[in-house]
Amino acid sequence: MFMIYIRICNCPEKKRYFKIEESQTAPSSAQWSSASVKRRKVASQAAEEASKKEQLIKNHVKRSVIRHDIVTSGLLARETEYQRIAEPGRGRPENEDIAAATWAHHLTDKGQAAFAPSMIWNTHPHMPCFYVSGKECGTESAIAYATLDEEVLVGMYIYADENENLISRPTAQRDPTRPHYEMIHCPQMSSIKYHKPSHKVLLTSRAPGRGLAVCIFSPPMDTDARGGLHWMLGETDGYRNLLIRPINNQQWYVHQSTPAPASSDLLCVVGTSHGILRIRSNETLGWISTTDAPPNIDFSTRLEYTGRSSRLGKRQRARYGPWTPQEIFSQDFQVDNHNVLYAGGRQPRLWITDLRAPAAGWSFVKHGSSIAHVRSINPHQVIVAGLQNRMSVYDTRFFSSNQSNPGGRVASSSPLLDFPDYRNQAHFHIGWDVSPELNIVASAQDNGTVKLFSLRSARVLRSGNALENFHTTNPVKAMMFQTLPREKMPSLYVAKGPLLKKFGCAPIDDSGEE
Repeated sequence: MFMIYIRICNCPEKKRYFKIEESQTAPSSAQWSSASVKRRKVASQAAEEASKKEQLIKNHVKRSVIRHDIVTSGLLARETEYQRIAEPGRGRPENEDIAAATWAHHLTDKGQAAFAPSMIWNTHPHMPCFYVSGKECGTESAIAYATLDEEVLVGMYIYADENENLISRPTAQRDPTRPHYEMIHCPQMSSIKYHKPSHKVLLTSRAPGRGLAVCIFSPPMDTDARGGLHWMLGETDGYRNLLIRPINNQQWYVHQSTPAPASSDLLCVVGTSHGILRIRSNETLGWISTTDAPPNIDFSTRLEYTGRSSRLGKRQRARYGPWTPQEIFSQDFQVDNHNVLYAGGRQPRLWITDLRAPAAGWSFVKHGSSIAHVRSINPHQVIVAGLQNRMSVYDTRFFSSNQSNPGGRVASSSPLLDFPDYRNQAHFHIGWDVSPELNIVASAQDNGTVKLFSLRSARVLRSGNALENFHTTNPVKAMMFQTLPREKMPSLYVAKGPLLKKFGCAPIDDSGEE
């Protein structure tokens, strides 16, 4: 018996299998010729071997541990002029993170200023608010204002050496080793701010029923032999209380003030339990809202119930908010535009208004929680921090009006950035500050620690040991970034008990090395 073996091939031209034909009889361009089949077989084997070799080489390639460190990998990429390109499915740190991460990584303890004797350092509660003057004040020396009992204002001179460490250098008139008490009484003091154009210190009070909007005084200045200006603490000879009373609420109180930019005709705006006040340069006061209703109410909503009872029903109150005074915990002017104001309070809404409007028309964007802090970080972006571990950055260019609202005041937008590692579950009065220069936001956490976050990527920045080991029983209530005279970069000041601690990244010795 004879057996005939027939070789077949898959022919793309004829779209089915055909018998392999000898090259002598098959057309020269035929895919089923023996020579063509052999060429494809050799090419397929070569491609398969190349793929196996590539896979073996790939298994031997390991990602360097340096890539896990933003500072080291970023500096290495800069020195080698390697273009940092994102791999498929993998992101890369923003270039701005390198400077922020470097500052945070080299953070060290730069000393402290004590507002109370050492015997009560460990038992005294955290200072609720303070202010440190910077080089923008135009003085040769720096001072810090704080309050220990929320009633009396205490000042202290701040000096730093060539490595930016706080030092004690007593002089005949400016002694940094002891506090200087100002003869100013402000019960339940809630904030201390400074308005540079008018050289006025602004104090606010949470004491209800007093009608006190803000307490104002101008610290005296002294000139040295070289013509430099210096603060004179403990020599204030007077202060002024600005009072105002709402029509329907006599028990209102103030959370904090925000000094106006130099280009504005305002002295400051004040966030209260009844809305927002504006104080003009001539110290006259007025509510930004034109009615006694707070800005959290959409005024056009009332028109929907014309002919019915003026009292909103339960469902409507849940949707639009009750007709009660609105607490505003924080507010800020838009960068490079003093006419636009952001505000946040007990309701989970970021409020926006243009102060040039005859009647302030408030628009808002819904946030995930009540808002404790608001800060404009550039002309288009604003960062919002609140309760329930919610901190986000919004871009105002992506706000869209909700046409279903009769007044068109409800805007919708998704956050540009969310901070998943931010931890503040239930504290309105908690330490928090932003440094756009460093692209860093510093925040006290629920567990008594302080964390630094990048404004570009929202990631936690690894701090130096001094801040990583910082821990208190209760969350810190006050902190701020500030650059002292003759310093080049901001430092972080944190109120721990009666101590004002300084953290910076300048060299710790004369060698200039960390």
